[in-house]
Amino acid sequence: MIFIFASNLKAQMENETTSTVILSLGPAYCSADTKESPIKQNILNNKDITLGFRMKFPNNFGCRTTFSYITFTGSDGASKSRSYSFSSKAWQLSVVGEYAISIGRSYISEPSQNSVYFFIGIGLLNCIPKLDYYKRANYQYKTDANISPIIPLGFGYQHDFNNNFQIGVEYNLRWSFSDYLDGFKPPYPESKSRDMLQGFSITLGYRIM
Repeated sequence: MIFIFASNLKAQMENETTSTVILSLGPAYCSADTKESPIKQNILNNKDITLGFRMKFPNNFGCRTTFSYITFTGSDGASKSRSYSFSSKAWQLSVVGEYAISIGRSYISEPSQNSVYFFIGIGLLNCIPKLDYYKRANYQYKTDANISPIIPLGFGYQHDFNNNFQIGVEYNLRWSFSDYLDGFKPPYPESKSRDMLQGFSITLGYRIM
């Protein structure tokens, strides 16, 4: 009878819906046109600050709504005739679906405190690049605000404390539909047609329900 009671309690705890407020901090990296015009970035000067609200449903599925402020910079580091540098600011709003897998030791009365999760979703990115360059006739430039759909995806690790706090690490990739996150498009056929943002973040969370 004790075993049946403990098993039912564990099932109830694993199948409840939870709500969590999250904060993520980390560097961002812009993967753009790097072959013919190599962009060198000091990743320590780039940042990604994200606020979000996560709901975890029964059977380890969940969803998350996030708002991010992102800055990223770079320079081609070439000769004066090709000197080019950019400093971009971006705001992102996205909704993603998640699937979590519990790992490590678990007890009868409660699930494991460690999990890995994977996510993918949709969103919008509003990016404003600021350029410092010598204009070239065969390049295309865009320095006004441009809104682009994005596909955010990635994976992470999370540890749940008994006091409702959570901590983890996450790798995120934002696949954009814009070629102007860095503010320019070179004429070379080898250049990327879409820019991407990626990075690692430390995530902090607090369970409110």
